[in-house]
Amino acid sequence: MGFSAETIERVRRASDLVEVAGAVVQLKRVGTNFRGLSPFKKEKTPSFYVHPDKQFFKCFSTGSGGDVFRFLMMTEGLDFPAAVRRLAERAGVHLEEEPGGAGGGDGGSGAERERLRQIHASLALHWRDLLAKDSCAEGARAYLQEREIPLEWIARFGLGYTPAAWTATLDWGKANGFTEEEMIASGVALRAQSGRVYDRFRNRLMFPILDEGGRVIAFSGRVLAGAAPEEPKYVNSPETVIFKKGRVLFGFDRARRAMAEEGRAIVCEGQLDVLRAQAAGFLEAVAPLGTGFTEEHAKLIGRFAKQIVICLDADVAGDRAAGRLGGVLLEGGQGWGGVAKAELGVKVVRLPAGDDPDSLIRRGGAEAFREKLDAAVDFLDFYVDWQSKQEGDTPAGRRRVVEAVAKLLGMVESAVSRAGLVARAASRLGLGENLVMDEVEKARGSAAKIAVRSERLEPPGIQLAKPLEIHPVLKELFLLVLGQPGKFPEVERRVDELWLKNLGGEELYVKIRDSYRNDMWTGLGDLLPQLLPEEQDFLTGLEAGVWERSEEEDWDKALEGLGGRLEGDYLRREAERLSAKLRAMGAADPSAVEVLRQQGELLKRRARLTAGASKANA
Repeated sequence: MGFSAETIERVRRASDLVEVAGAVVQLKRVGTNFRGLSPFKKEKTPSFYVHPDKQFFKCFSTGSGGDVFRFLMMTEGLDFPAAVRRLAERAGVHLEEEPGGAGGGDGGSGAERERLRQIHASLALHWRDLLAKDSCAEGARAYLQEREIPLEWIARFGLGYTPAAWTATLDWGKANGFTEEEMIASGVALRAQSGRVYDRFRNRLMFPILDEGGRVIAFSGRVLAGAAPEEPKYVNSPETVIFKKGRVLFGFDRARRAMAEEGRAIVCEGQLDVLRAQAAGFLEAVAPLGTGFTEEHAKLIGRFAKQIVICLDADVAGDRAAGRLGGVLLEGGQGWGGVAKAELGVKVVRLPAGDDPDSLIRRGGAEAFREKLDAAVDFLDFYVDWQSKQEGDTPAGRRRVVEAVAKLLGMVESAVSRAGLVARAASRLGLGENLVMDEVEKARGSAAKIAVRSERLEPPGIQLAKPLEIHPVLKELFLLVLGQPGKFPEVERRVDELWLKNLGGEELYVKIRDSYRNDMWTGLGDLLPQLLPEEQDFLTGLEAGVWERSEEEDWDKALEGLGGRLEGDYLRREAERLSAKLRAMGAADPSAVEVLRQQGELLKRRARLTAGASKANA
């Protein structure tokens, strides 16, 4: 099953590349285009451009380029049919698949991803229904009632319940057409060393984990009353082909708009904290899955907010997590507006002892939580105080505090911002600025050496296409075609396709020709869905420097000149081929006469072409 060209075109026209790319990259308008850091390679100077008028992107650091389908395929690891479905769902376009349609069937990895998404979506509905109606979930319903979780928000977050039986979910999956291996691959089932397969989640309150598009890609299960003491509080899905723990934040799909409006993100520790905060009106609340916060999480938030408020449990573990978390956030946020103003852009909420956001809001309401948020301390102050408390007031302890703070401040790229932060840290430590700055520079030097040893070309999972090797003259012809799409018949009149043989781009030329003849091309945006990745990279690179002369006679003159060069180069190659053929023939070979005749005709054509070119240039 696949999609017709008309269906693909409807999806493409309904999908704004600026919006789709803007959900991954923080874009800034530059003239008529948008620019941002490459999503395919680590870089400090933005080289990624989106051209909204022609709906294509170009990444100059990797050479990659293409349309909205290619962008989604590269950033999410989808095949083409999956990208079409993803964008259609996002844009609200109804899809009709047909046998033999464009795009073909799902490829191996793409098919697996789609299958796992089906399992997760179906399971989320099944567990939700159990929580709402089944007698086995009475304990879970009692727990939610005791925690005063509003029914509206139970429904909004799609909470569910998993039965205590060892194979309840596995049996449900088999009854609904999912194999044992698929259930294991999705992470909801496990295989013991004995070979027995059983459910990962049992007797737990289930929180669906959603991607940015609102699709279920994983689960997190909270322990309920009656569980064994050694049972962990939360059990999360393992990483799968559709779920990477370090790239997903619980609640983010609902929070990103509020982050942009409020200018901040509230980072909590648990899923119930996020649910409670969002239900109380703090829609910008999110949580990592556990306390492991990654640089990818920081970048994810940084696309929408300039400030992050860390709001973890009021205990030693919470303080320790806040310290680790803030370090990652500072590293990921070195380009944020807060850092440019000598602010880290990171604050820490100090909650009363024994409280977490859930308990504080339940006891004191939204206003009590808001007061704590308003009183949040700057992360640098928190970090200095926390390190001092951890290390103790001894010479060795103070040295370790300075080294830890220096390592943190060394992550700030801006020298001006770094100097301001050093001054604040020195004041809080009671030390001279020069001393602290020396330690910061040492830390930066060590970090630079480590970075050189560990630098990678691009993040894992990003597959870059091999560049096309195309003759320079043919490149110029493609430039002309892109510059005046409506004049393609003039190109066909002047250029014989035979001349393009063995120049590296003849197949691409044929695709452009067929697209034009079928009235499917008025410009690059219409053409890209029909091209291979390497062809998209090539044409988007040319489009960035497309023919800009406005006078049509210049275009016509350039086409005439290119046609002559292509023909002349073709005649030269053919003459060389015939010469080689003659050398390989024996003296008595009767076909040598015909080859000589062909060679003579070629030489005459070359002479006429050269004479005509000389006359035109006279």
